[in-house]
Amino acid sequence: RVLIAYGTLPDQQEAETSAEATARALHTNFTSPAVLLNLLAPRLEGGAAVGVITSVAGERGRQSNYVYGAAKGGLSRFLEGIRHRLAAKGIRVIDIRPGFVDTPMTDGMEKKGPLWAKPEKVARDIEKALERKDGPIHTPWFWAVIMGIITRVPSRLFHKTKL
Repeated sequence: RVLIAYGTLPDQQEAETSAEATARALHTNFTSPAVLLNLLAPRLEGGAAVGVITSVAGERGRQSNYVYGAAKGGLSRFLEGIRHRLAAKGIRVIDIRPGFVDTPMTDGMEKKGPLWAKPEKVARDIEKALERKDGPIHTPWFWAVIMGIITRVPSRLFHKTKL
């Protein structure tokens, strides 16, 4: 089993005004894990499981974090393609899409309410997925429902929100 689990949450306002900040965020959150997985893929054998942490932020572009969301969304598409490629070899590729997790990456954010998860809960979900799942998973599970709704809201209505 392999787990690719790293990323940064860029400052959206800085990314909007700095090409360097945008490029850095895209490199860390998309390019680097995609290149790493492409290099790792030929070394994997049947029965292997590879988990890669993306994010629910990659499922719909939002004004508040579209640079990060674009990187994670691009990584999800990459994983979809490499999952297709490796399926015939019996290699499972799991796109792990957490919501809000109480980690150093989210320092500075108010961590209240039912949408926040503890890292231990997310880690248990990841362990279970690496043992027996394929394709994308949401963690905690309720993010699948939330994102199912958010991705289906028509753009003309979605653009009126401040998400």
